[in-house]
Amino acid sequence: MFTATALRRGVIWLTVLAIALPAAAGAQNEPAAADKFSQAELDQMLAPVALYPDELLAQVLMAATYPLEVVMADRWVRENKDFQGDALNDALDKMPWDPSVKALAPFPDVLSMMSQNLEWTQRVGDAFLSQQADVMGSVQRLRDKAAAQGNLQSTAEQKVSRSDDVIVIEPTDTQVIYVPAYDPLWVYGPWWWPAYPPFILYPYPGFVVAPGFIWFGIGFHVGVHWCTAWGHWDWHHRAVFVNANRSININRAGISGSGFRTQTWTHSPFHRRGVIYRDQVTRERFGRPNQQTIENRRPFRGFPETARPGVAAPRQGEPVLPPGMAVPHAAAPQAPSRPSEGVRQPGMTAPRPEIQRAPERPATAPSQGQGHIFEGMHEGGAEVQHQSNWGRESLSPHGAGQGGGGFHGGHR
Repeated sequence: MFTATALRRGVIWLTVLAIALPAAAGAQNEPAAADKFSQAELDQMLAPVALYPDELLAQVLMAATYPLEVVMADRWVRENKDFQGDALNDALDKMPWDPSVKALAPFPDVLSMMSQNLEWTQRVGDAFLSQQADVMGSVQRLRDKAAAQGNLQSTAEQKVSRSDDVIVIEPTDTQVIYVPAYDPLWVYGPWWWPAYPPFILYPYPGFVVAPGFIWFGIGFHVGVHWCTAWGHWDWHHRAVFVNANRSININRAGISGSGFRTQTWTHSPFHRRGVIYRDQVTRERFGRPNQQTIENRRPFRGFPETARPGVAAPRQGEPVLPPGMAVPHAAAPQAPSRPSEGVRQPGMTAPRPEIQRAPERPATAPSQGQGHIFEGMHEGGAEVQHQSNWGRESLSPHGAGQGGGGFHGGHR
């Protein structure tokens, strides 16, 4: 009698667990309701880019998950405007950035827009990481509204096609891509979220589009396989696929388009470079750096690589550069001098900056974004500022000149 009763109870508990475990496992892969972006927030942040060609939109969304590298790439591109063609691609191959960031090099104004509006970039990247299906659904709804208003049509610059409930935007010439500039408050019709007005960001410095127009500007020339070598969208299944060999520079004209194998896009925590993840689920998924990841980030903080096995210490007077970067020019030997206070001398280990807690920001309207891109980083905002300044001074073979042309965008 006891054995039969215990057996029945065991069967009941196993049944309960079998029902509960799949639901719990699914919940672990989804951010909590309080952490999720609402539909209003998704429409608000995606409105400025939802009408971009599919291929360019993919690079923007993937690159947005690496905001610090976007800043580094923007500064590097602005300071190396003389690089063209193969010279630009040769230099890009040495940059330790994610391929999606490198893919935006032919679009300096888009890079500048993302770099100058970091809070927006971070929010877009966070949404794409934690709610990819919702982001893709929002893009399609925005495109549908623009088409319903008669503002999304095929032109000389782009081809617009519809398959069931999916709208695809492709460049008319796959080697010339136009970036549309438009006013989201006009192109989608009357805005349906009064408390969440859309972000107004233009991909051209100092440019404002008059209501009633979609302006394409000049075309940006890309490699012959730029539109196919990166991968493709699967809009119906809310997935994005990328080339399995992502080390290939898709900006190159000479790469072969045959034999590419695609796989589901996966975010790389290394290229996040310490920028904190927004919600707990994403932090647990990507935010646990191992020792190798920590060591790989040391060169970007200005530390020598002496602690890494098999890596020789830099010679006196040599700059410390990230892996894969060549020394731009030989430094002339100088007589030793007494180090000045606050000035880093060659061969000296960079002092660890004092970690300061950022002051709490007052509550703002939803349209103003939530938090600065560098707030909450594990190593402190001062160190990130050190990285950014160091990147501006050392990533360019021509030195740390000031780049031309800023971006004066914002949102209403």
